[in-house]
Amino acid sequence: MTISRSTRSAAIWGLGREGLAALGWMRERYPSCVVTILNDTPLSDALQDVPVLIGEDAAQALRDGRFEVVIKSPGVSLYRPEIAAARAKGVRFTSGVNLWFRDNPAASTVAVTGTKGKSTTARLLHHMLTKAGLDAALIGNVGVAPLGQKPGRDLTVLELSSYQIADLYAAPNIALVTNLYVDHTPWHGGVEQYHRDKLRLIANPMTIAVLNANSDRLVEKVGERTNSLWYGRADAYHVRDGKLMRGEQMIDTSTFPLRGEHNLENLAAACTVCDLVGVTGVRQGVDLSGFAQLRHRLEEFRGRDGRLCVNDSISTVPEATLVALSAYADMKVALFIGGTDRGQNHASLLDHLSRAKNIACVVLLPDTGQRIAQEMSAHSLPFPIHRASSLDEGIELAFATTSQDIVFLLSPAAPSFGHFRDFEDRGDQFISLCRANACALS
Repeated sequence: MTISRSTRSAAIWGLGREGLAALGWMRERYPSCVVTILNDTPLSDALQDVPVLIGEDAAQALRDGRFEVVIKSPGVSLYRPEIAAARAKGVRFTSGVNLWFRDNPAASTVAVTGTKGKSTTARLLHHMLTKAGLDAALIGNVGVAPLGQKPGRDLTVLELSSYQIADLYAAPNIALVTNLYVDHTPWHGGVEQYHRDKLRLIANPMTIAVLNANSDRLVEKVGERTNSLWYGRADAYHVRDGKLMRGEQMIDTSTFPLRGEHNLENLAAACTVCDLVGVTGVRQGVDLSGFAQLRHRLEEFRGRDGRLCVNDSISTVPEATLVALSAYADMKVALFIGGTDRGQNHASLLDHLSRAKNIACVVLLPDTGQRIAQEMSAHSLPFPIHRASSLDEGIELAFATTSQDIVFLLSPAAPSFGHFRDFEDRGDQFISLCRANACALS
């Protein structure tokens, strides 16, 4: 849907990055429309000449149907009861992503999603396209709110979260899905709805789907969808013995700066899209000079004592922690795991830990640490387990019980809510605490 010139009352629900972009867009496009800001919590900064409703006042205004249209920010769950009540009163809901597609109907688009790997894959793809001389834009969940952004002349890469896809009505030209795990169940109301919302991205049969054959859930959910290309298969781009291959041909990745086969898998996805849009030079080699790793994704740093520490705070599901462990399989590791309990299944992770030869110790953090400790009791584990009441205490324990050659790996297998502002705050605190302890002990 779009917003008509006759619209007299609208609301923007959530004043984060996307909400602020929507406010600027509304002021420019519809200056006569009265826009109200709705937010669950008080705003840190006052807004001039804009009505603001907070908390229950905002919810009641929605239930009363006071607005013709609401631009909903991604962080606001589509399944909140206020939305059903407002829709029953005739209120229409849309999003910044939907409005961007309406503004740019002729744009050539590649939308990238997946439980893990979507940010790295979207950035890899954008980097490769621009290196090949294309005019490509990168917007979306990468930190650039789409609404108001100009598309690339040749291509626009949109990284989209499940929150942004759940109410998406537009169909991208190409949709890339990296994998499906269990995540974000509170927002979606369950894992099955989360998967359904993710896969709305490929609901339109005209969209070319680029899919990961190594994601069992993705293979199960998508089945034999037509108009699909699968990477990760022997006859396509895939990873074999630590090398990127296209069929039997090895691709030159000598400039690839990222650690781990999972990042080579992300590169296979990006190469598949490059082939689709005519950038076939990647079949021989990829120029990744100048590509920088995203923060909080196997982000390596050292303390003054020389100890290697790795901030992988983005790993909020056990499957991602397994990937991180595989990237450091040749080093002795102190693993920090634990966070918000969303009912994660740790069976595969615990099975791996019971067989791993490189684990120096495991530090269990709240809240899932307590449950993991109980689950660990059923396994014979050849390393010490430290239960900590906080990240600070956990790092102190690890420093006190390990030597300098042990890698500290924060890969929590759980979200951060309730203990940190977000996964970035958790990662930043990990870095700060590791450096502070290293300095104290050096």
